[in-house]
Amino acid sequence: MTGFREFDEDIPFLSMREYARVTGYLPVNIRAVTESERPALTSRIVLESAFPEHPELPEIEDQALSTCLQILNSKLDTIIKLLALDANCKEMDLAKVNISDGGIRIISAVSFGRDDPVEIRLMLPTAPSMIFYIYGKVVSCEPAGENSELCVEFTDIDDDIREHIAKYVFHKQREILRKKRSRTS
Repeated sequence: MTGFREFDEDIPFLSMREYARVTGYLPVNIRAVTESERPALTSRIVLESAFPEHPELPEIEDQALSTCLQILNSKLDTIIKLLALDANCKEMDLAKVNISDGGIRIISAVSFGRDDPVEIRLMLPTAPSMIFYIYGKVVSCEPAGENSELCVEFTDIDDDIREHIAKYVFHKQREILRKKRSRTS
């Protein structure tokens, strides 16, 4: 989506960008990737769960009972997925990021060099929640107090992941617009 401008709650339209972007707090981890492991890594969506799959519910002739059991089963599945994701979130840091489907800006405790390959593990607040593994290269790494402000361009990103990020950005932009409209009304 070319032609979109940077969009943030605090920053009005600053410059033209290839992708729309927003700022938010997300669970994320970034690690350096060695050149030797880089060819074997591909972006992916993972829903890590320690819970085994269960067989389908048997057919029940009582329609009301069948519907109730299906609803209960659906709720239990949701709870199990949330518990599994909560365990995975504890391994990630909640960080303020500026994200688009083309890249990410984040404050990092680790400093990187320009063009260093990195792996970004990211979770978006979508339903269902998913963990994304995305690979990119460092575009810039500037000092930010005791940390570094890291800008990463996504170089290996699956089209499905790019679409999920674009939907998240669009959803956040709509929220920001609604807040601005409600303040002016």
